[in-house]
Amino acid sequence: MTADTPYGVKTLPELYKVWSATGMVANIGTRIVDVDFGRLVLEGNMTAGSHGFPTSRGTIVHGGAIATLADECLASVAFTAAEEGETTVTADLKVDFLRPAKPGRLVARGTVRHRTKRLAFCEATVEQDGGQVVAEARAVIAYVKA
Repeated sequence: MTADTPYGVKTLPELYKVWSATGMVANIGTRIVDVDFGRLVLEGNMTAGSHGFPTSRGTIVHGGAIATLADECLASVAFTAAEEGETTVTADLKVDFLRPAKPGRLVARGTVRHRTKRLAFCEATVEQDGGQVVAEARAVIAYVKA
């Protein structure tokens, strides 16, 4: 990171160090794979015991866990465009589930499509390890005072 690195890009990895110890980030085992201004790749580890839902065709990952990973990616990618003193909150979230996901590593790839003074319009995909997209998500993320 350089002196020119945007506030959100340099701060987000430090926040994940704290968040990874508790709450949803810890539950899903989320970690940053790649981060840049307006772009983020996260991975989560979905286990059968904590995130699975039994079906007649085997265990699949519960949609709520997939939506949580997508939401986390969307709010976090918006944070890469945050200015000092701002944080992000989800104002609107839409998730389309395309196919069942199996327990294991899931990858969320998020981008900021547009930012205004108070809102970011973001999109993300959630992929099964190996690249098959299992969900697509869009969100309006609001910037609020931290």
